[in-house]
Amino acid sequence: MTKVKFKLESAGYCEAKQSYVLKGTSGKTIKFYATYGHIEHPIYGHILFDSGYTRRFYEVTKKLPFKLYAKLTKVFVTEKEEAINMLKKKGIDSHEIKYIIISHFHADHIGGLKDFPKAKFICSEDAYNDIRNKKGVLALKKGFIPALMPKDFQARTQLLCFKNKTKKIEGLGKVIDIFEDGSILICQLDGHAKGQIGAIINAEKKIFLISDAAWLKENYANLHLPSHSVRLFFDSWRDFKNSLNRVHKYSKAYPETVIIPCHCEQTYLKLKNTE
Repeated sequence: MTKVKFKLESAGYCEAKQSYVLKGTSGKTIKFYATYGHIEHPIYGHILFDSGYTRRFYEVTKKLPFKLYAKLTKVFVTEKEEAINMLKKKGIDSHEIKYIIISHFHADHIGGLKDFPKAKFICSEDAYNDIRNKKGVLALKKGFIPALMPKDFQARTQLLCFKNKTKKIEGLGKVIDIFEDGSILICQLDGHAKGQIGAIINAEKKIFLISDAAWLKENYANLHLPSHSVRLFFDSWRDFKNSLNRVHKYSKAYPETVIIPCHCEQTYLKLKNTE
């Protein structure tokens, strides 16, 4: 199996109440980091898993109905935190990003897509069909802001379909080996958003990027559910709980794997402190 290099970064953050993400806990405010993965593949080059926020978010949420998105989600991101500028600091030009894997189409995951004009996009067919052609209030209900999408998105996109796939990981279900070399395996993690995907990365330590299948380590480690109020913002509560249970089982079966919920401050800071 091909090994890759992996680094977790964050392009801004938003704030939420802890009681919102962990039912029955305090109402203190916590940071939801908008993390993304930077993968270096020996053949396919630089790859991103999601792209975090950019300051573009402020511009596209000035008017209704998307002004409501900004009102409900207080976002903090600076120019230097944007993925394009973090990569430049490493000497990597935006044109060098060959692929961006999109877990789902919420603003904190697609905020930087327009900054990478040469990248090919990889996402699930279900996720794309769920937001495709959605505008205005219908888009807002999906947590989707169309103005963040590149105009040539469809022409640059590879859609993943799990229906006829036979490769499975015990407890997790079907996976797609996108480069057919074992470096990046994509799995289904529906619930938070329709067609949401996660990725198992064959790096020095195996990495499992679970996107919003869990917000914090406590969610999947101890099956501590979020508040019932979040159901209003989820595609399917039943699918969310199913995905959370599958991540929990995977964590028990493969304890050596580093599992990364995309917004978990504890996980993000721990990884940054060990670099």
